[in-house]
Amino acid sequence: MDIVTYKHSALQGVNHHSTIQFDSMHAYRTARQPLPATGLQRARCVKRERQTTISAEASSVRDCHPPCNGTDYVEMDIVDSHAPADSTTDHALLHTFSRRDLLRGAVTGTIVNSAPVVLHESLHVPPAEAIPTTYKLPPVGQAAPGTYNLGVAAVRDPALYRGMATAQAVRSELRMHGLMPHRHVPLQLEIDRAYGALETCSSAIDQYQALAILREQNQDAFFGLLSQNLNKLLPVIYTPTVGDACKQWSTLMQRPQGLYVCIKDKGNVRALVRNWPSDDVKIAVVTDGERILGLGDLGINGMGIPVGKAMVYTAAAGLQPHHVLPIQLDVGCNTSEVRDNPLYMGLQQERVRGREYDQLIDELIVALRERYGASFILHWEDFNVRNSFRLLDKYVAQGVCTFNDDIQSTAAAVVGAVYGALRLDGVAPLKEQVFLFFGAGQANIGTARLLVAALIDEGLTEAEAKKQMWLYDSKGLVYEGRPTGRLTPQKMEFARSASESDKVPSGSSLLDAVQQLQPSALIGAAAKQNAFTADTIKALTEVGSSAPFARTWLLQWL
Repeated sequence: MDIVTYKHSALQGVNHHSTIQFDSMHAYRTARQPLPATGLQRARCVKRERQTTISAEASSVRDCHPPCNGTDYVEMDIVDSHAPADSTTDHALLHTFSRRDLLRGAVTGTIVNSAPVVLHESLHVPPAEAIPTTYKLPPVGQAAPGTYNLGVAAVRDPALYRGMATAQAVRSELRMHGLMPHRHVPLQLEIDRAYGALETCSSAIDQYQALAILREQNQDAFFGLLSQNLNKLLPVIYTPTVGDACKQWSTLMQRPQGLYVCIKDKGNVRALVRNWPSDDVKIAVVTDGERILGLGDLGINGMGIPVGKAMVYTAAAGLQPHHVLPIQLDVGCNTSEVRDNPLYMGLQQERVRGREYDQLIDELIVALRERYGASFILHWEDFNVRNSFRLLDKYVAQGVCTFNDDIQSTAAAVVGAVYGALRLDGVAPLKEQVFLFFGAGQANIGTARLLVAALIDEGLTEAEAKKQMWLYDSKGLVYEGRPTGRLTPQKMEFARSASESDKVPSGSSLLDAVQQLQPSALIGAAAKQNAFTADTIKALTEVGSSAPFARTWLLQWL
């Protein structure tokens, strides 16, 4: 890499110089507070407001696009310049800022002299014209060195490039003229152009890929398109299409859209987290890919799930894209058809479990909280039941702000629907309802737990509330001592006594269970489709004529 070496004053009013190797364009940052001269330290650095001179020596000031508001911040890491050579930390590294900062004038570089460096009121930088606008990239293997270009980088950054809606001033500032058509159009026209491209797609997976390409090219048009057509496009960016996308993830040829944390990175996860460009992550969506929808273990092909949830957080919940971090753990895969495919991008080995697995997750959470603070939210997604409940309980007990989507979010949605149904005329109060759950996995266990809590709020005891819950899984009614189908500790919370199992003998169907148990509500959360047959629904509706409930209802969560 060809790097500019520039002598600068490290501390205002002190005759102290150090050599900085710049590997980006301009430095427009100032330190908020002085730092000790030694040791690994973290400094908050604040972008100056527009048209504010950084230092007396600065010869020019450039505007940011979009404008800085004076409150945005980035972070620097300062490492003791006398650190031993075998130190695992980078030597005197000024850590990178954020995704857009390179094109907004951030500097990253390495202090190469051995003198301690203290940052104080201002960091002196060379005049803008003194720094070249291009530099050579390091060779990769035997490849010839390439050339970095500011305009090309801007056009290829989806957070900056808005297609032909990119403002002319921004094109001039970032040297984009000539790299795109000259005409300027409103963003809505770019959104309409993208919608027209989607209309030419022949399948949902083709639409998924077209949207993925748009997201990689023009972030504003992508989220504008989603927000204006959410009902139509939600099934494309998430279920059911995301299942097909996950199965094909290793051949979709997408740019990486999240953070991959491999078991072989254990001991170095902090560095991986630092590589993520956003300094303002508010929620991380994490999966290990072991239980993707109803598809089983897909390994790192499961990345489509946190990526899809990140899109939903922005399009439906209003979070900024840089506030959400999709994370895929790569600890192996136990589905041989996936793992042994030569095109599979993950580790081609069976899953790592036990202590080593837990240590990787511990290290990840420590690194995330260290960088983003204790208030960031950890969202668990599609973990196998062997890990989902215990990891949730473990980190809740440690004070981590966390939730499991499959256990808790599904439960919240279902119980919300229950409360909505209770407002209908003629529906009996919650404490008189009897619930039959088809499926006894994470979603229905979580829902049953939340309904028990709701019934306790209604005045019932925990034992009385659980008496109104019946679980029916692939092996039939869940009851104590059932000879077939191992009962997990979570299923045991709601297992009925062996004497009650006579109501629904082994081999009975869901229809038999409805007819014998007389539930007023049927809730389905299972991989088996078409389980709620016409006869089953008819039997459920007939409960109202024989039970003390004026109306029956059902919920099915697929």
